[in-house]
Amino acid sequence: MTAVVALLRGVNVGGHRKVPMARLRAVAEGLGHEQVATHLNSGNVVLVAPDDAPPERLAADLAGALRDDVGFDVDVVVRTRAAFDEVVAANPFPEAAAEDPARVLVTFFAADLDPDPAFDAGAYGDEQVVWTRREAYVHYVHGLGRSRLTPDVLTRAARQAGTGRNWRTVLALRDLLAARAD
Repeated sequence: MTAVVALLRGVNVGGHRKVPMARLRAVAEGLGHEQVATHLNSGNVVLVAPDDAPPERLAADLAGALRDDVGFDVDVVVRTRAAFDEVVAANPFPEAAAEDPARVLVTFFAADLDPDPAFDAGAYGDEQVVWTRREAYVHYVHGLGRSRLTPDVLTRAARQAGTGRNWRTVLALRDLLAARAD
C-alpha cells in the first residue's frame, strides 16, 4: 500500500473542463484506491494505492478512467508520499513561504526536466525560479496575479506542461498524505 497524491492539470478553471471532486473520488475508488480524499476544487486527490505500481502507471490509469468518465483528456501528475516529502524539504524559498505561502508556487511535471538554458526569469520581473528534477519552485515576489511569468512561460521554459500548487496547498496535501498508511 502506497500513499500518493494525484494532481490534475487545468480542471475547474474559469468554468471549463469541469471535474467535480465527488466524481474524482468515485473514479479513484473505482480503480481500487482507498482512503481517497480531495482537497479544494482544483484537482487534488490523495489516496492509498493497492499495490506498488509506479506513479506513471497510476497517473495513466487515473487519466484514462477520468477520460472515460468526464469525456475529455486530463493530464495527471502523481507523487508518492516520500517524493512529496522531498518536494517540501527542498523548498528553496522557506522564508518567503512562511511569510506569504500564496507567493511560492511549485509546478509539478510528469517527466524529468531539461529547462531551456536561455530562460531568464529576470526578464519577467523580480520572480525567482529554481528547477529541480521534476519541479519548478517559483517565488512570485509581488504576487502571482501581477506577474508576467505565467504558466505558459514556464511551460515553454520547461519544454513540457506542468501543474502548479501554491505553498499553502502543498502543505495541506503533505498533511493529507501523512494521515494515510504507507
